[in-house]
Amino acid sequence: MEDAVPLPSRDELRPHALDGALLWFHPRTGTNVRWDGAETRRLTRRAPRVALFGITNRCNLACSFCSRDREAGSEWTVDGAFDVLSGLARRGLLEVAFGGGEPLAFAGFDELLTRLAERTALALHFTTNGTLLTERRLRALAPHVGEIRVSVYRDTPWEDRLELLAAAGVTFGVNVLATPALLPSLPALLARLAQLGCRDVALLRYVGLDPDNHLGPEGERRLAEIIADSPVRARLSVCFGDRLEPVPRLFEGVDGDCGAGLDFVTITSDRTLKACSFQPRGAPVRSADDVLAAWSAGRARLLGPAPLPGCARPARRKARLSDGIRIWQGFSGNNSGDCVLVGRFEELDDARRYIDDLLPGWTPGEPFGKEWRALLEREGIRLEGGEVAPDSIARVGGSVMMHTGMAVDDDFPALRALLWKRGGRAVYSGVHEHDPVEIVAGLRFEDAASLEAAEIALAVDDVAVLERRGLDLYGPVPVRHVSLSSGAPDLGALHGTISQLEAIAERHGAHLAAELAPLPGEARWPQWLAARPPSADRARLWASFPDAARAASVAGSLDGRAVIADRYLIATSARIPTRYGFQIQRAGGTAEWMDGGPVRLSATFRPRSQENTACTEPAALKVALRPYLTADDELATDQGWSYPRATVSTGEPGRVLPALVDFARSHGLEMWLDAAPRDRIVAVIARLKDDLARAQKAARTK
Repeated sequence: MEDAVPLPSRDELRPHALDGALLWFHPRTGTNVRWDGAETRRLTRRAPRVALFGITNRCNLACSFCSRDREAGSEWTVDGAFDVLSGLARRGLLEVAFGGGEPLAFAGFDELLTRLAERTALALHFTTNGTLLTERRLRALAPHVGEIRVSVYRDTPWEDRLELLAAAGVTFGVNVLATPALLPSLPALLARLAQLGCRDVALLRYVGLDPDNHLGPEGERRLAEIIADSPVRARLSVCFGDRLEPVPRLFEGVDGDCGAGLDFVTITSDRTLKACSFQPRGAPVRSADDVLAAWSAGRARLLGPAPLPGCARPARRKARLSDGIRIWQGFSGNNSGDCVLVGRFEELDDARRYIDDLLPGWTPGEPFGKEWRALLEREGIRLEGGEVAPDSIARVGGSVMMHTGMAVDDDFPALRALLWKRGGRAVYSGVHEHDPVEIVAGLRFEDAASLEAAEIALAVDDVAVLERRGLDLYGPVPVRHVSLSSGAPDLGALHGTISQLEAIAERHGAHLAAELAPLPGEARWPQWLAARPPSADRARLWASFPDAARAASVAGSLDGRAVIADRYLIATSARIPTRYGFQIQRAGGTAEWMDGGPVRLSATFRPRSQENTACTEPAALKVALRPYLTADDELATDQGWSYPRATVSTGEPGRVLPALVDFARSHGLEMWLDAAPRDRIVAVIARLKDDLARAQKAARTK
């Protein structure tokens, strides 16, 4: 057996050899970079990528469909499990997903997770039924896990558990067993999960002997339809294979296979190694060496299908992936975010031309085609490698919107640059957004009867429930896939939802205005509608860059109006020329226009060395940071996913930005910073009101 290699940090990319390819994985964020090419052809796997670790078969539930032997005890101790998993980590294992049984029922699970987090570079996750997850326990475990998945069953308090996870800011998803009995209620369940802030739902295929739990062809067709209309991201377990052909896939499994016994292995509570939990027998293992020996020597057995109905492992693996570099983000569950652009033009014709120039070459989710490449070349905009078209494109009046629901990074920076170059302003540039992104809509009516009729239509068509404000309606509208009339082009879920709103507005003589926006967890629509909007006598421009050098490179292009600190920039002025935004985008930054109101700066701090223990707790961070701010700055601190976070609300972001940078440097901390209008939804509503007033005036003067 090869010698152990030094363990890298959980905050650095870890290399992992595949068969004919090379993978880099970032344990903290779940970012994956895969390289297939001539240079990687001779590489072979030296360890599985993921271990599904059945720490115990003990469970406080007794579900009839479960494949586990609940009579089997656990032969693991905390020390034994740590020794095996830390040994596998030194030899190349990247992730551990704990299951069972109920992992929270294992005595010492919290201690094991903490030790692994502190002494290995493994990405750690667990799946739970949620019944044993308390607020105190979640607080202790949250800093150590990449994702928590909750198995949703009837007669368990899963809604309470999901509310607890959402309130804690934990990345979480849900597992649901897709059976014929569930299908009628699945759309309502997905809608409820979306309301609770669930980031994704994994739909699991039943593998077992009960014929009542297997989906037939009609059930699979219906499941594909439900997935297409889902208001929350839905993904399929690998056990479905390629049976649901209409459902898009990131890859065709693991190089044309589900990956069981190759990419991932299952280690059971009685210390055996299996390809997956549905295999009947396993090889006994007592150490990391045993695991790797069984994984290498038993390859032929491990790569066979499970002897149970429902296993869709193909008899012959499909073709390998083509050469290239692929980037995605995800642990054993999903952790990607929304990629959004909301732009505004002063002239309606400019907004219309921007969209009309993009539609002919638009292929959702695909690399930019020749039409877009030619357009960008004519505009003098350089195309970055790896850019892909948004899933949806839409326009309402002078507002243009683009949205991709599952993205790792900025999918379309060139389109942001084109917006600014054409004279538009990006009022929301969301990259890897994790708050729910929905349409904020406003409708203005000529009389109360029309408003009431439209309210009924919105409810009957299950579009939205909006708040009244005089003869206006305002509120959030979830983006859903809408069935289009025959012959109408499908421009994505965003466009479909906008078209539905436009049809209702037209039927009832209303004017429509809309923007996409990230919605905070606590909705306060009456207060937002009653709030006074920021003064229009000044505006701001916020930008972030990949590094400080690129931020400094634009200093001469902004007429001395910007404050630049590290890799961030903020400018405040009575007028922000759109060429500023274009210069920022051209330099590799991401620019966002804001109104002149207070700004919320959110900073996450990480020590640059393990020896530095200063400011590692929210309370200590607050005490240390307070002297860098003034009494007018509102400061709050909390525990982020892995590090403490400070949120500063201020009317002087140009002063606070360099203060935060100075604080981080003087305390030996690395800082990630984000900025947003403190009252974003209030500002969105103010813009919608302006749009509606303009539209009403234009209609009356015709």
